[in-house]
Amino acid sequence: MPSFGRIRRGALYAGGTLPLGLAAGRLSQPTVRRAYREFLPWSWRREPLLPDTTYVFAFLGEFGYELLNWQGVVRKLGPQLPPSSDVVVGGRRGLEPFYRSASQYVDISALPPFVESVAAAYFALPPTETKRRAPPTIDELAFDERLRGDIARYVVERIDRPDRRLRFVFSSSLTPLGSCLFGVDRAFYAGDRPPGAIYKPRGIVENNVYERIRSEPAARADVETQLGWSLDEPYVLVQTRRRAIGPQSGGGVDESVLVAELAKRVRTITLSFATGRRLDSGSSIASPGEAIEFRAQSFREQAALIEHARACVFFTEGDLGSHTYLPPLMGRDVYVVASQGVFDRPSAPLDFWNRSIFRVGGQMIPWVAERVLASPEAARAAAASVVPSPSGRGLG
Repeated sequence: MPSFGRIRRGALYAGGTLPLGLAAGRLSQPTVRRAYREFLPWSWRREPLLPDTTYVFAFLGEFGYELLNWQGVVRKLGPQLPPSSDVVVGGRRGLEPFYRSASQYVDISALPPFVESVAAAYFALPPTETKRRAPPTIDELAFDERLRGDIARYVVERIDRPDRRLRFVFSSSLTPLGSCLFGVDRAFYAGDRPPGAIYKPRGIVENNVYERIRSEPAARADVETQLGWSLDEPYVLVQTRRRAIGPQSGGGVDESVLVAELAKRVRTITLSFATGRRLDSGSSIASPGEAIEFRAQSFREQAALIEHARACVFFTEGDLGSHTYLPPLMGRDVYVVASQGVFDRPSAPLDFWNRSIFRVGGQMIPWVAERVLASPEAARAAAASVVPSPSGRGLG
């Protein structure tokens, strides 16, 4: 049963925000109609899967939500489509390995309105906003409308579908197709309710088909050229993540001592990464000791390094970053180093994810920073548990 506060917010949204936005000319009729549809039961909104149709999927929000409740839904829908229909995906650079069933992948990373937007759960916020509102403001709805239009035009210009019906599906509104639910109802999504609640058992497992993600051979060749040696040689991959906005728990994590200890025992690569999107989290480690810094351009290079590493040790601050989900989705274990406060957050349900989602050979192994980094001796012992001998023998 919805709470009184939720009912009240919904009433103000339906009776105030939407008509005011329409009357002021800031919201279009289609946007307002789509918003009112959020008050209907999902079953009333479910669409039949049409023949001779290209379904175009575009995820607008945070990478973690795309990993746990979007790319797997696209995969689940594929076999349900009529043989004459297909899937096109518009998304960030380098994510083709997640959408191998798509007939075409269109990189939207260079589209200025997308780059300038701020990712928040399933949504993209205007550049001036850093916090999503529930229900959304007129500014948020108007920005979402413009961004959808910009992405649709950008994709249409890059796909060859003359006289073919296109059905765009965006993550910023809930779209029931076949047995799948894409996105969420913007007015009512609060982050912890299904559909779309990635941190709780109910809501995503049955909605997705997860499979092991594999890197591209060409990406491995590119990485080896840049490094100057084969990825068959033993190495440990280290990545960190710091966020500029959003929930912040626990203190900072100093990676340097543990990275230096790892580098004494085996080749150690520290991965630097930046999406270029406004206020996105990034990875950057000042390489201590003999560690090698590698600047990844996209997931293509990151995937090759994850897949061939003897071990992955990923640091995170503020909360559990989506980069820590990647090794388990690729069938690799990852040692996650974070403060106790991060592991205590509801957004870190490692047992649930390890049990129900990461079932392709990899798991998340929590390392509490206050213990692992408590002293040089503790860091040395942690490094030794990952790399039993300086020669690298014994690594999995």
